[in-house]
Amino acid sequence: MLREHRITLGISQSKLARLSGVSRFKICTHELGDVALTANEQNRIQEAVRAEASRLRRVSTEIQFGQPSIAEAGGER
Repeated sequence: MLREHRITLGISQSKLARLSGVSRFKICTHELGDVALTANEQNRIQEAVRAEASRLRRVSTEIQFGQPSIAEAGGER
C-alpha cells in the first residue's frame, strides 16, 4: 500500500526518505515485503505523505485559480 500511495503522489523512494527521515533502504525493503516498519517509522512516513499530498493540492489550487507561475513571477530564467 505504501508503494501505491507514493506512486500516486509521484514521489520516489529517495524523496520519501528525505521527507520522512526513514532510510530509502528501509522503505524499499518494506515495499518488497521483506521488512516491517516500526510504529515510529510508519507515523513519520504517514506525516510525510500527508504533507506532500497537501502541498500538491495547494499547487493544483494555485494553478487552477490563475496564480502567476514561477516563470511569470520572474523566479525562473
